[in-house]
Amino acid sequence: MSDSSADALLKKADRKMTTTLMRWRPDLEAASTLYEEAGIKLRAQGRKQEAMIAFEKSAEANEKTSNEWHAGKHFEVCAGLARDVGTPAEVAAYAERACAAYCTAGRGQTGAEALGRCAKMIDEKDGDAAVHLFLRACEMLEDEDKHVYVADYYRAAGAVRMRQEKFIEAAEVMMKLGAACDVSDSKQTQCKAYLSAVIALLYGGNGVDAQATYSDCSEVANFQSTEEQKTAYALLGAYRDADVDAVRAAVSSSACVGFLEAVFARAAKKLPLPGHHMKEMSMQMGGAGGVMSAGESFLGESDGADGRGGADGADGGDQEDDLT
Repeated sequence: MSDSSADALLKKADRKMTTTLMRWRPDLEAASTLYEEAGIKLRAQGRKQEAMIAFEKSAEANEKTSNEWHAGKHFEVCAGLARDVGTPAEVAAYAERACAAYCTAGRGQTGAEALGRCAKMIDEKDGDAAVHLFLRACEMLEDEDKHVYVADYYRAAGAVRMRQEKFIEAAEVMMKLGAACDVSDSKQTQCKAYLSAVIALLYGGNGVDAQATYSDCSEVANFQSTEEQKTAYALLGAYRDADVDAVRAAVSSSACVGFLEAVFARAAKKLPLPGHHMKEMSMQMGGAGGVMSAGESFLGESDGADGRGGADGADGGDQEDDLT
């Protein structure tokens, strides 16, 4: 398979795209096939930049003949090549074009999946662009009432935010996952998402928001009295008491931490971080900066032995005020 054969195919395809005295309009179908064949040969020869351009031209010719499905497939090929020879921005642009083509073909779910696949190509090079694609995929699936398919994309986006040390945004992503699971009734995934959100905020040294997030999660029936809820409760209680040993014990004794997404599980096992000012965090969370005063229970409960959050008690309104 020689270079000239690929080049000859390109030249032949270019000629099919031009008009002549005998041909009044471009032969788009023939051109798209020739560009595709040239792209395959160029990719095999390691000429990836040229292959990317050939597949893009094939996709554009397919679009003009209303063959959006094949256009989407070729734009995805372009994204894969751009990962190797282009920039993350080019990968994202090809991903969007592939998604648009699939949607025009009436395949919205395939379009969302294309965004997710392309996001994984760049999640280590451009986290923000990857998260944008992951969340766009989730939005598209949710708009089609296909919440059951979003979990992998939300988890991937949350993991990227954790690696970027954007802990508040990581928690927000996991809360969105929890909301989607509420619609699809995916209880186990929902509980893991809520615990992950609390862990992300604690890992970032944000005890107040972690406590408020726990309060919101505790109002969800699926989360109540689960192992994830009890672990979150124990962690927050340990931080409120500024008890380092209790924080570690809450993680080591938990039966669910090890089953979280890897980045959240690792974060939990590192708590509390050396840079965490436990006394300051305790007081911000309403604690006494160390050992809690006698008779006081975490989150204002009259009896903390059942491991339930404040929203489950009879005086839920006062407990919610205490959280915030």
